Amino acid sequence: MESKVSGLLHEALSSEAQTAIFLPWIEQSFGPSLPLLTQINQAHIVMLCDVGLMERETAASLLAVIDELATAGPTAFTLDGSLEDVYFNYEAQVIRLLGPDIGGRLHTARSRNDLQSTLDRMRARDVALSLIDGNLTLRRSLINQAEKYADCVMPGYTHLQHAQPITYGFYLSGVESGLQRDFQRLLGAYRRLNECPLGAGAMAGTTFPIDRHAVSALLGFASPVAHALDAVASKDPLLELLCAALFVATTVGRLAQDFYLMSTFEFATLALPDSLAITSSIMPQKKNQAVLEFLKGRQSHLLGALVTGFASFRAAPYAHALDSNADSLHWLWQAVDELVDTIPVVDQVINRAIPNSKRMAELAGANFSTATDLADLLVQQNGISFKEAHHITGRVVRFAMDLGLGVADIAPDLVSRAAQETTGRTLSLSCEEVVQALDPRAAVERRRSGGGPSTHDMQALLAQSELQLSADLAEHNPIRSSIERARYQLRTRVAELQQPATASMSN
Repeated sequence: MESKVSGLLHEALSSEAQTAIFLPWIEQSFGPSLPLLTQINQAHIVMLCDVGLMERETAASLLAVIDELATAGPTAFTLDGSLEDVYFNYEAQVIRLLGPDIGGRLHTARSRNDLQSTLDRMRARDVALSLIDGNLTLRRSLINQAEKYADCVMPGYTHLQHAQPITYGFYLSGVESGLQRDFQRLLGAYRRLNECPLGAGAMAGTTFPIDRHAVSALLGFASPVAHALDAVASKDPLLELLCAALFVATTVGRLAQDFYLMSTFEFATLALPDSLAITSSIMPQKKNQAVLEFLKGRQSHLLGALVTGFASFRAAPYAHALDSNADSLHWLWQAVDELVDTIPVVDQVINRAIPNSKRMAELAGANFSTATDLADLLVQQNGISFKEAHHITGRVVRFAMDLGLGVADIAPDLVSRAAQETTGRTLSLSCEEVVQALDPRAAVERRRSGGGPSTHDMQALLAQSELQLSADLAEHNPIRSSIERARYQLRTRVAELQQPATASMSN
C-alpha cells in the first residue's frame, strides 16, 4: 500500500507505527488543535488573497468549508494514522470536499513546520492568559482575606517550630507577594510566546511573496518570529511557560501544605468546609483533606513535564524534528491544563478557609515565640550586646522549661538569675516590661521596621499590593483586548471574502 501523503514513499506507515505512535498523537491533539487550526487557515487564506496568490473564488470556497468543519467539530473527521499528523488529516477532509485543485491550494507558501509551531504558540498563549487571569484572581482573594484577618495573631514557624508571632493576614499577604513574582514570570513567558512562526516555511522561508506581518497581526501576535530557522527549531518559549506555571503550582502547593498541617487535630488552627474534603471508606470519623493533597501533587505533574521537555531537547539538532518539537510537549498540555482547571479550587480554599483565632492566639503564647522580643528589650534597656542578650534569654527559656513554667510565668527575677549566671551582670527590668515583651499581640505591633505584621506595616503592605494588582490588571487587560480585536478583524476579513464579488464591488 502506497503512502497517502507522498509521491516519494512507496509504502504507507506500518500499522504498528500508526497504532503505537501516530494515531494516539493525532487523537490526543486533534480536538484542542481544531479551533486554532481554523484561525490559522483563515488568516493564511486572507493573506494569500491579499497578496494575489489566491483567487477570491478559491478563497471563498475554502473558507466556506473551513467554517463547516469548525462548526461540525472533530466528529466531522475520521482520523487516520497513515496520514501522519493533525494537519494532513485536516487537509485530506478539505480535499475530499473540494477536490485537489481547490483543496490542495490551502497549503500554498507554508509547511507543517511553521504551521505546527504557530498552533503550539497559540495554544500556549491561551494557557498563559488563563494562568495570568487565575493569578490575578488568587491575588485579589488573598488581599481580601489578608485584610480581613490582619489582626488574627498566630505563631510563625521556621523549621516547623515556633519562631515569632505573626498574623494570619500577614501570612496570606506573604503568599500574595510570591504570586506577584509569578505574574511577572507568566507575563514574560507570554511576551516571548507572542511571536508568529507562520511564513518561516520548513526552515528557510518561502519563494512566494507572502506578507508575514499581515498574517501575524490577524492571529493577534505582536510580530513574526524574526528568524525562519529559529521559528521552527525552538520550543523554548513553551518550556519557559511551563517553568512559569511550575512556579505558580509551587506557590500554591506551599500554601496547600501549610493549610494541610494547620487543619490537623494537633494544630487545629484552620478549618476547611466539608465540600473541600472527603471521608474514609472504613473510618467514619475521618475528614480527609484530599483537595489539599491534590493541590500539592499538581506541582509534580508540571515538573515531570518540564523534565521530559528538556530531556527531549538534549542534544537535539537546531532544526525541526519530532522528538524536540512534538514529543517534548507530550505531557506539557495535560500538566498546564490541569493547573488552569485547579485555580478556581485554590480560590475556594483561600476564601473558605476559616482560621481558629482562639487556638492561634493560644499557640502564639504557649511556646516562647516572643523570646526574641525579650532579648531585644535587654539590649534596648541595658545596653548589652545582642549576643549576650541572646544567651541570657536562651537561659531564661531553659530555666522556664526545667521548672515547668509557661511564658506568662516568667518574672524579672528569672531574667536576672539567667543574666547573672551567663554574664555575671545584674539586669534591671520591671514586671510590666517583661510581660509586655513576652505578649504575642504586643510583639506583633512592635514590628514596624517595614514589611512586618504590625497594623502599621500591614496597611502599607496591603496598599502596595493593591497598587501592584491594579498595575498588573492594567497591563494585562490590553493584551486580552488586542487578541479580541485581532479575532474580530479576522472574522470581518473572512466574511468579506465570502461575500459575492459583485456585492462587494457594489459597496
